[in-house]
Amino acid sequence: MKVLRKLAFIVTMLIASLVTLHTVSAEELAPANPDHTEKWETEPITENLLRKASSEPTIADISYYQKDIDWSKASKVLDLVIIRTQYGSTFEDPKHATYEAGAKKYGVPFGVYAYSLAESSSDAKTEANNFYNRASKNTKFYVLDVEENTSKSGESMRTIINAYVKQLRTKTDKKIGLYIANHLYDSFNLDTSKFDFVWIPRYNNSTAAPSHPYDLWQYTDQGTVSGISTYVDLNRLNPKVSLSYLTGTSGITTASKPRYYTTNPVKIATKIKLNQYSSTSFTEATKGKSIAKNTLLNITGIEKTSAGTPRLKLTNGQYVTANRDYVVKVTSSIDQYYTTTPSKVLVKSYLYAYNNVNLEKKLVGVKKNTILTIKDLGYSTGGTPRLKTASGSYITASKDYVRVVTPNITNYIYVNPGKVQLKKKVYQYTSTTFTSAARKTALAKGKTYTVKSIVFNSNGIPRLKLANGKYITANKSYVVAK
Repeated sequence: MKVLRKLAFIVTMLIASLVTLHTVSAEELAPANPDHTEKWETEPITENLLRKASSEPTIADISYYQKDIDWSKASKVLDLVIIRTQYGSTFEDPKHATYEAGAKKYGVPFGVYAYSLAESSSDAKTEANNFYNRASKNTKFYVLDVEENTSKSGESMRTIINAYVKQLRTKTDKKIGLYIANHLYDSFNLDTSKFDFVWIPRYNNSTAAPSHPYDLWQYTDQGTVSGISTYVDLNRLNPKVSLSYLTGTSGITTASKPRYYTTNPVKIATKIKLNQYSSTSFTEATKGKSIAKNTLLNITGIEKTSAGTPRLKLTNGQYVTANRDYVVKVTSSIDQYYTTTPSKVLVKSYLYAYNNVNLEKKLVGVKKNTILTIKDLGYSTGGTPRLKTASGSYITASKDYVRVVTPNITNYIYVNPGKVQLKKKVYQYTSTTFTSAARKTALAKGKTYTVKSIVFNSNGIPRLKLANGKYITANKSYVVAK
């Protein structure tokens, strides 16, 4: 028994050396983050609440106050770390790049956050640009840290933070979270519907989680983690939220995110086939024509049912659901993407295929001029169209990277061969649309011609542009590459 007790003691000490989530005296460690301007409701959480279940992920947030970190040790403990990028626009955290590199090297998923000091909407846009430009592009997500009323423009904090997240959305399709104190939640009245998750700090001497909807709870600033020489902020997930939502392998709805759009999304895409109605009351009597999946719709406003359920009002006066499971607000740059499902696409520039619609995990590189069969079109959580290939992987739907081509593209020459020989007599045309009005003189069978470029018409059919500026068919029944 003595031997067993000794072995048990040794095992216990080894585990404690890896994750020591306990409170120690103030003389032992430096504060987790002296920049915090608020005392979060009460005294820091007590020792018994710092013990975590063995299955609970370890999530810390850090800034340069954590000094040099031994990532070889910390990586054995941390399931996720959130790294500060900046304190306003003027102060870039001097350790963030080092922390990002360390986390990446040792395989620790990380997100980034920026403490907002924006005094106006204009300031907010500048801060958003700096945040994105400074942070590592390997981050899983971005977070806006809002801890004080910084407005000096007469604008509300709601307006300023809305401008911040709107600008950041123009830079990235990755998730964007909001960090807001539980006791400031109501007074700041921030629009949480514009964020993908909500992170709330609430320190207390009970087991009470935040009283507002949250996905991540910062429950102490006096935790410790092996490899970090100071106190560190520690966080717990809402029981309804999985770690994979933050690290990028899951697209489930978060606990804090409203099920419905409550502010006008302006332009949406339908994620499924759905109906429009003549009234906010969705009944058989008010049901109108159906709307196909992936249809783009302009929204004029939001109206609620008598029970308070939001509906989206269309330009034709009809209504559709505001449920985020069925419709999605599209990116402001939607015109730069294909929004209907093509049969085939030609890769215009080297790209990657990914595991899901949010393009979170690279699967394989795809070379220029590759032809891909497309099975479906979907939207990322940020409203950006993606193409689902026949193999089940996802690629960008950006017109800069892919071109929709005719389903029988393999019957044509679609990569410039330099020269072609005519197998039959063919006509020249002044336009890629081969109409009788555009037709010019015929070229004789057997002749060889230099091809200046390949040009596609609006139907995705390739044409061969000759040195004289005119076009001939690229159909392999008429021409052969030389």
